[in-house]
Amino acid sequence: MLVPLHGIASRHDLPLPFSFVVIGAVLALTISFVILIFAWRAPRFDRVGGRPMPRLTAIVDYPVTRLVARVVVLAAYVWALLALLAGQDLLTNPAFGFVYVWMWVGLVPISLLLGQFWRATNPLRTIHRGLCALARVDPGQGLVALSAKVGVWPAAAGIFGFAWLELVQPDRTTLAVLRLWALAWLVILVLGAIVFGQRWIGAADPFEAYASTLAQMSIWRRVGDQMRLVNPLAGLNAWHAPPGATAVVAALLGSTAFDSFANTSWWIGVVQSSSVPTVMWGTGGLLAMIIIVFVSFSLAAAWMGRYGGRPAAAYPRLMVGSLLPIVLGYVVAHYATLLIVEGQRTAINFSDPLGRGWNVFGSAEMGVNSAIFNYPTAIALVQLAAIVGGHVLGIVCAHEKAVTLLPPDRALRGQWPLLLVMVGYTCAGLVLLFSP
Repeated sequence: MLVPLHGIASRHDLPLPFSFVVIGAVLALTISFVILIFAWRAPRFDRVGGRPMPRLTAIVDYPVTRLVARVVVLAAYVWALLALLAGQDLLTNPAFGFVYVWMWVGLVPISLLLGQFWRATNPLRTIHRGLCALARVDPGQGLVALSAKVGVWPAAAGIFGFAWLELVQPDRTTLAVLRLWALAWLVILVLGAIVFGQRWIGAADPFEAYASTLAQMSIWRRVGDQMRLVNPLAGLNAWHAPPGATAVVAALLGSTAFDSFANTSWWIGVVQSSSVPTVMWGTGGLLAMIIIVFVSFSLAAAWMGRYGGRPAAAYPRLMVGSLLPIVLGYVVAHYATLLIVEGQRTAINFSDPLGRGWNVFGSAEMGVNSAIFNYPTAIALVQLAAIVGGHVLGIVCAHEKAVTLLPPDRALRGQWPLLLVMVGYTCAGLVLLFSP
């Protein structure tokens, strides 16, 4: 099992009593909202704009650049597949770190720094393109047209499935289980792309949906046929979220919350004292957390329908971008230490995928730098800043979108439920993160 490194700091490492921290966080969000009411009355990011980057566009669009990027990413996956299929069933097998650390947590900094890099280099798309080239068919065309209403709903289900594997499945760090899930992922996505065309990968791949969603906060954005350096808040405001995007974000936020909740002493005591199987408790808890996030946000956003000119059901999709800074804050608070420490371990083991003493990339003899364990107070402060900062930016994004969608005299009333929901998320996030 991978060590839950987000737990290396506790409320005792905070510089103030925990109750003061929670009250301060609530005040920070409330004061931010009040300031926005008086200082931010009109949309400021009504268009993406940004600075054109013609040289970067030429590099990104150069066929050789794209080909090399796809080949490098595909080669990394093939190497991890070698470890998965022929490696030893030990935690030193890099396949576990590759999937649970590099693929899942590592997609966050990649998406923020490189924008839609993952969509362009997704190995599933490369495999599908290769198969289509052999069959001499258009990769964009399938046997059956995929309805636009599908959106990313299948990917939301996939994120729940991966979260269940990572957080609930008791044998998740055995090769037999990981092989089964990897095979299912490959077959469902590639065969689906053959049937529905390449759009199926964007609709159903949980990793691409995760990366593409978080890439909305990148400073790099393609506007028309040009790459531009943009304000991430403007990018979020301009995001046209596909159907199912709210479910995707709720699955990301809810699964992260459950990761902390499942490590609380209360939850552990309840599960251990119950005659109900642990897997059923975990499945129910994970699903409940996701549903709580989905329903609470959807209802708060739908409230805006009372003051705007659209149906209430349209507002959760329109406002879902305001949750992305919160998702990012949770990921940083919960998984940054995991990526730093276990990411190093995976890099070390990556040189020896079969456990035969190889040192292919020269990293096998390196050691893990775990000096981060020596600074629990600093880690606690970073975690606190990530959660509170993510919620403050979420309020800013929600306010910007609200003044864009609602008449000026109704924008304030339409936002109150969202503010209350975000304050609730902040308190819950801090309590779960620093719970004993």
